[in-house]
Amino acid sequence: MRIALAIGTFFILLIHGIVFYDQFFHRWERNQTAYFDQARAMAKSDAERAALSDRKPRIEQIVVSNFGETRVDRCTTCHIASDDPRFSTYAEPLKTHPYSIAMGDVQKNGKWERRHKFSEFGCTVCHDGQGRGLEPKYSHGEDEYWPDPLLGHTTQDSWRKDYAPKLKGKEYLEANCAQCHTDPGFAGTATVEKGRKLFFATNCYGCHRIEGLSDGTIGPDLTEVGKKWKLDYLWGRIADPRAILATSIMPKFNLKDDEIKALVIFLKSRKGRNFAETEIQRYKVKLTGGAELVQATIKPVEIKPAEMLKQGEKLILDRACTACHKLGARDGGIAPDLSFEGSIKDEQWISAHFKNPKSTMPDSIMPTFRFTDDEFKAMTAYLVSLKTAPALTNGEATYKALCLRCHGDKGDGNGPIAIHLDPFPRDLTKAGFMNSKSDTRLVNSIRNGVAGTSMPAWGKMLDEEQAKGVLAYIQTAFTKEPRRELKARQIPEKNPIAMSAESVARGEAQFVNRCAGCHGKKADGKGPNSLDIQPKPRNLRNARFVDSVDDRRLFEAILYGVQGTAMPSWIDYGLNNNDVGDLVNFIRAINQKPKGGQNAGTNQ
Repeated sequence: MRIALAIGTFFILLIHGIVFYDQFFHRWERNQTAYFDQARAMAKSDAERAALSDRKPRIEQIVVSNFGETRVDRCTTCHIASDDPRFSTYAEPLKTHPYSIAMGDVQKNGKWERRHKFSEFGCTVCHDGQGRGLEPKYSHGEDEYWPDPLLGHTTQDSWRKDYAPKLKGKEYLEANCAQCHTDPGFAGTATVEKGRKLFFATNCYGCHRIEGLSDGTIGPDLTEVGKKWKLDYLWGRIADPRAILATSIMPKFNLKDDEIKALVIFLKSRKGRNFAETEIQRYKVKLTGGAELVQATIKPVEIKPAEMLKQGEKLILDRACTACHKLGARDGGIAPDLSFEGSIKDEQWISAHFKNPKSTMPDSIMPTFRFTDDEFKAMTAYLVSLKTAPALTNGEATYKALCLRCHGDKGDGNGPIAIHLDPFPRDLTKAGFMNSKSDTRLVNSIRNGVAGTSMPAWGKMLDEEQAKGVLAYIQTAFTKEPRRELKARQIPEKNPIAMSAESVARGEAQFVNRCAGCHGKKADGKGPNSLDIQPKPRNLRNARFVDSVDDRRLFEAILYGVQGTAMPSWIDYGLNNNDVGDLVNFIRAINQKPKGGQNAGTNQ
């Protein structure tokens, strides 16, 4: 018993001793004492040794007010030898801060002179971290709640373990160097420049806005992205967008780790304000909206009529269309195949889609680019010229060449690019849908396409017999149920209710009460129930689609539902032809042809 008590007392005293030591003999004091001892041993004169003998451990502090918000840096409390060249071979924290010619350091008479003196710039302006902290965990920002951990050196426990090793390296410091050094050719920010070029080469600028650099409108504004987000989030959003945000429409680009790193460092450098810019420069950028700077990077090309096709091909490649689309051997794996676009779309459609994708496909995620009219003409001319069809020897070969990219190798609508298409490709395994439609309807969809969607008209490449052949293959390979005779349905060929303000008002009331849960109050297919439905509810503001279908088809879908989807048979819930007539008038009314404007739809 006495032995146990003695051992317990010993451990209690030991713990108290450790706590006492840590409280009254801080690590930074031990670091400074070690430095003074080593420096005295290196001293070459009695005066130098005497000066070092007089120094006692103390908290070193630098107040920096010349760069953004006032910073208080105590980093040199531990890194006390950072400006002493004699400690270049020592381990941290007693190590000389490296000199860098790229960052403006120079050597004169055998001695280095820093361009960025610690007394003027401090440390956190370049390194980030918590400048007031006096323990590594806090000063380096290992605490997951600290917004700016030490760039390139510290990863937080909450960061994904597979990403963390990739987020270390001195090149990450370039993100802060770029707060002042904005020259694209500056040697000290080579990785930032690589990321900036990738931002344009992979067409990020088409979706995202960065003040003074790009003016995209589809994705989030990235002007202050480097201030808002940590490195792990930026890496994750680029490497696998949906792993961070399940509802993201951002494509997963096929990028290598070094390319992702360059983009991360570039984005981390975007903090909303550049210390090197004057207020006049910032004001000029706001006036132009960044458009002129996009053109400064994506330089306009003078199109020569005799070389239009060749220049169009080069523009398609140079402007990174294949970062998303397939074209021959190149494949971004995100968007439709352009290899035989001239056999699918005409010049008018391609030109309109280039200038404003939503004018031809209202739910397209393709951005609007600021190319010149002549460039659009050249790119259109080149795509129109692509009319060489792949070998279509039978129904299976036709499906694999033309349909698989969207509908998938299992025919279930989960093709390689399906996730980026709205509406989602049809699930051809759903016998309820396939066997509720006539052969004529299905063959017509194959040959004439579905307006306002990604389903193209294959009629220029497939004759009626070939279309029937691919339909037969789909029925055998995917639907796997024999065709059956369709039941006769009492459906009016024309809407029995005349279009009027009163009918539209009644239709709107019916729509809000019965349809908005799925189709949304705006009728855009984004109702609260739509999150759990596949395929998604139809966007009834897709004017190209609505104008392409007749009254009979709308009546049939509303009265009898759409088999294989969540669209119910409303005749079972008491709707009659007059009710449906009012609904159809409401849907037609909200799809009136627009008067114009950059984002207006066109219904030629």
